[in-house]
Amino acid sequence: MSLLFICLLISCKSEPTLTFTPESFTEKELKICEEEPCSSVVVDFPRVSGDADLSKTINAEIEQWIAAVLFLGEDDVPTAKTLKSTAEDFILAYRDHQADLPTAIDTGGYEAEINIGITYESSEIISMMMDHFTYTGGAHGYGGISYLNLNSTTGKEIKTKDLFSDTKAITKLVEEAFRKEYDIPNDKSINDPGFWFENDTFYLPETVGFTANHMLVTYNPYDIAPYSEGIIQLKVPLENIDEHLNFNIE
Repeated sequence: MSLLFICLLISCKSEPTLTFTPESFTEKELKICEEEPCSSVVVDFPRVSGDADLSKTINAEIEQWIAAVLFLGEDDVPTAKTLKSTAEDFILAYRDHQADLPTAIDTGGYEAEINIGITYESSEIISMMMDHFTYTGGAHGYGGISYLNLNSTTGKEIKTKDLFSDTKAITKLVEEAFRKEYDIPNDKSINDPGFWFENDTFYLPETVGFTANHMLVTYNPYDIAPYSEGIIQLKVPLENIDEHLNFNIE
């Protein structure tokens, strides 16, 4: 499970200029793992340098994105602010619950693998894709894909709903593409092939990203189908939806 990193210079129409450099992190970098075995944590991600304030904002967004995957607490939002503190919390969660876990996992620890790559960049938006897998017990682990879309000027996350000028129009166009991809006639329920859309109504997922030519619409396991169906992804040409996007295609 890996993604090819794209190491690039992002040259906006005006300053600042950012450099994205691939970095790797594992649990072996933590002091708590020097004398005691640790759960496996492997993270490949881009580190941003260049404009100080913008780089700091983007790096913080990336680390909080990673934290959301590793977070095992009961709160809605992880409290850890850095990659190292997030990884430590993940490892300590296993140690805290180790006595209550089945033998199969008791001897091996939890597992987490995260790979992040840049899929699209312009003077207005930076889109990143995360391929992640975690195992914290049970019959199998959980893997999925998520996206982080950032404003190239501020470095802050653009929420999925704010990517579009007309969400209803985008949803209709994507549903048409989805029905074509899965051969679902317009007079049939969207769930006819066995999907799980609530109230038989098509909707966009939160996991929407971009490449130079496509919008990537991704439903992770259990979103609209059983785990056995895996990740369901649809590629929608940008030229079909560009009039409804809140950023310009470059």
